[in-house]
Amino acid sequence: MLNIRLEGKLPIYEQLYNGIARLVSSGELVPDEKLPAVREVAKQFGINPNTVQKAYVQLEQSGLIYSIPAKGSYVSPEKAAADAVKGEALRKTEQELRSACRAGIGLDEIISLAESIWSEGRNGDTI
Repeated sequence: MLNIRLEGKLPIYEQLYNGIARLVSSGELVPDEKLPAVREVAKQFGINPNTVQKAYVQLEQSGLIYSIPAKGSYVSPEKAAADAVKGEALRKTEQELRSACRAGIGLDEIISLAESIWSEGRNGDTI
């Protein structure tokens, strides 16, 4: 089962997409691993199956998963897809760091925030 939290300002399908993308790029979901069925995920999180389907479609379009009709969805064996997710995250991080620097946020504040986020991830909390 997936262990992600669906909360915050982002639409639920984007949160689901981001959560699964993170699991793929971190290696927690391995190539050719079967993902839970759309209805199973919808039931687990108490959300509409169409929302889950929308996230799965986006994951497939980005190359992170593939679907086999009547069989289900699986993690793509392509390492390049997971690397693309990491590359995009780094690009966005760079943009935000530059913005933070221009806003006068100090390096020590950024390091403290990063350490806090990584600490949450190591403790098994969902990022």
